[in-house]
Amino acid sequence: MKTGESKNIGDVERLNRELTSMRRELDDVKEIIRGLIKVIMSKEGEMEEDEYN
Repeated sequence: MKTGESKNIGDVERLNRELTSMRRELDDVKEIIRGLIKVIMSKEGEMEEDEYN
């Protein structure tokens, strides 16, 4: 039983590390998307100003 328990603990620790890594990657993707949205919004604003001139 002890070997099975230690294997389960190892699996849980491995999954925890993977989940932590995936959360960091997701946070990075969120930041990239936020930046892209800001760029798009600023470009749309510039285009609207040009249309009025």
